[in-house]
Amino acid sequence: MKLWNRVTRVKPETLSEASAALIDTHEYINSVSDYNYALWETVIGTLGEFGVSALCPDIESFYSGSLIHPEMDAETMQKKAATVNMCVDSLPEDSLWNIIHTVGDWSNVPNIVANVINTIHVEQIAGNLESTIEFVDYMHQLSGTPATVSTSFWGTGPAIRLIWAYESLTDFDERTTKGMIDTGFHERNAKNAERFGAPVQTQSNVMKRLV
Repeated sequence: MKLWNRVTRVKPETLSEASAALIDTHEYINSVSDYNYALWETVIGTLGEFGVSALCPDIESFYSGSLIHPEMDAETMQKKAATVNMCVDSLPEDSLWNIIHTVGDWSNVPNIVANVINTIHVEQIAGNLESTIEFVDYMHQLSGTPATVSTSFWGTGPAIRLIWAYESLTDFDERTTKGMIDTGFHERNAKNAERFGAPVQTQSNVMKRLV
């Protein structure tokens, strides 16, 4: 299974307008297609950053437009997209991720997600992937947090991504605090860096679901 992801940044002065326009646009797209997009807004990290995600079991169908229903009105869609584009600060960034490992219940789209993306050298992937899966399994046993491990070359460079799922920001705070005070958490991070080298770059944020 693959996960498609788009990150969009909007002009600071249009934040409220952009949020409303993005919600309206993606609710409409979901009503006239089988994409089932989830729309996210950053709450810890770069503000004004929105993410769109969707599972992508068939890449040909996903990119061909065949998932769109005949009843979609092109003029309506163009107007909604134009409103969004007026708020956008730069070109969106797309990426495609291979979901390698999953723990916990993902039957419903979570309300809150925490993303950790480690950009690494190609030769680091195999070792880092194995140790990351072990790390996620350990943390899931510790806090019960659902999580996925994904890899990507396309749109990101070689990278490994962890997505942690939470019911609320309170749930996020309680579970992550439990993890951060655990010695095993820090020991595994240190051991991984010692064995395979530090990532080229690490990015993280927390996002809430809008759609």
